[in-house]
Amino acid sequence: MCINLNFKKMKKTGIVLSCMVSFFMSAQTHDLVKHNGQKMAVNLIKQETNLVYFSMPNSTEVEKISKYAVASLTNKSNGEVATISNRINCEDKANFNEVVFLEQSQTIGLKKGESINSFFGVTKGQADYDVKKMKKRRLQEKAASLKSPFVVIVSEKPDETKAVLYQY
Repeated sequence: MCINLNFKKMKKTGIVLSCMVSFFMSAQTHDLVKHNGQKMAVNLIKQETNLVYFSMPNSTEVEKISKYAVASLTNKSNGEVATISNRINCEDKANFNEVVFLEQSQTIGLKKGESINSFFGVTKGQADYDVKKMKKRRLQEKAASLKSPFVVIVSEKPDETKAVLYQY
């Protein structure tokens, strides 16, 4: 009789615990809206500097996406909308200041574009800081003229810089 009573208590505790866990998991459900218009139902885990960590519903696998690819997150339980990043529109070369340099790890969820090069002849006595600044500006201008808001520098030599463009 004593064993049967303990089993019933354990069974009730297990049911209550599983209900609480399932409620907790459903409370984290969000709608993730990407800048390309794609909408996904996700369980938000955390946000770091340039990445958003999430899992798909009914999955425990942790996935990540660049914050630059995500427009907003909507909490399904209370309807609260959080803007993650604003869309960057590069229409022409004049908008080169809006182009953002990213690391390779920050491009998850963005579409890879073409590769570009920037050749730069260094004059004697020119400071390294000025040379790097001019190289980056030239890359930004090329990216803006190709309507790409993101640039990842792949290799950098004294006279040539290679980069890859990314879009939404």
